[in-house]
Amino acid sequence: VGDDLDDHGIKVGGDLVALRHRIAVLIPAYEPGGALRKTTDELLAKGLKVVVVDDGSGEDFARIFNTLSGKVTQTKHHENRGKGAALKTGYQFIQQHLPDAKIIITADADGQHRPSDIVKLAENYHKHQGKLLLGVRNFDKKNVPLRSRFGNVLTRKVFSLVARQNLTDTQTGLRAFSTELIDFMCRVPGERFEYETNVLLACSREDIEIVEQKIATIYENNNQSSHFNAIADSLSIYWEIIKFASSSLLCFVVDYLLFILLVQLTGSWGVAASVTFANITARIVSASLNFSLNRKVVFRHDGNLARGALQYFALAVFIMLAGTLVLNVLVALGLVPYIAKIITELGLFIVSFVLQKKIIFKK
Repeated sequence: VGDDLDDHGIKVGGDLVALRHRIAVLIPAYEPGGALRKTTDELLAKGLKVVVVDDGSGEDFARIFNTLSGKVTQTKHHENRGKGAALKTGYQFIQQHLPDAKIIITADADGQHRPSDIVKLAENYHKHQGKLLLGVRNFDKKNVPLRSRFGNVLTRKVFSLVARQNLTDTQTGLRAFSTELIDFMCRVPGERFEYETNVLLACSREDIEIVEQKIATIYENNNQSSHFNAIADSLSIYWEIIKFASSSLLCFVVDYLLFILLVQLTGSWGVAASVTFANITARIVSASLNFSLNRKVVFRHDGNLARGALQYFALAVFIMLAGTLVLNVLVALGLVPYIAKIITELGLFIVSFVLQKKIIFKK
């Protein structure tokens, strides 16, 4: 039998009987409904270990947790701290109290994840050791609520921009990974729904491969049981992008106003000379401000200042030269300088973000 075991002592081939003692299914739960017991009962029937974290649901929901089978391991927060915090509590609990567990499967408490799909992830994880396996939904189906479909599309596009990786479902809570990644998972920042997106970004930065596996797409009662706040939680998920965009917008305003002023002051030089001088001078001032804001506020980078400044200077020179070239081309094509400037800056925004995120301020 030993010849058929992988590095974790798990039988190759997806035999759940051999796997079950080494798998822990972690379910963070906040004010759950009856779906929680149904899910845990079915998982226990498959012989899987189940850990439920009560994320401060309160006394009104104590009866639901009390009805769970005695075979379900439970831990709790005395007040609601958020899904990210509940997951981290669960990871640490498994690490300390379930030393035989080698694989963690995270699932939601609202019935969106079928026990059969959870089992399927468990059976297939042996093919993806050291990776993060996602159970992904099909958002093209008619039963998917509009807010969920829109939110998934938006998050996918943002994630693709930041991480340069296309994922089908960035918001899925059904995930599988080795317990060897617990310390890494606990270091990822975030306490609420933004945590799961931060995990994907962190995996991308640390070259931890993300793999997808299709699962059923279930939305009970138009997903009314979800505690996801469309505004507040979306802001937290996209916070890094928002900070970068705000920094870029502020510096663009400084750059643009200074550009207009200098064009007015140097109008007698001729269009080409005036536009070139105004653009370069404005860029130097705004780039200095942008570097300081991005380093201290946006990416909170504590690396080598001289190296970061040198890399940023090289990027700024590239952006400045590219921007000046594109700007002059657009002006030569007949656009007024002020409109041409806006079009140029919008085009260079994406390039600047990706290079700063992946190279200059990489953590």
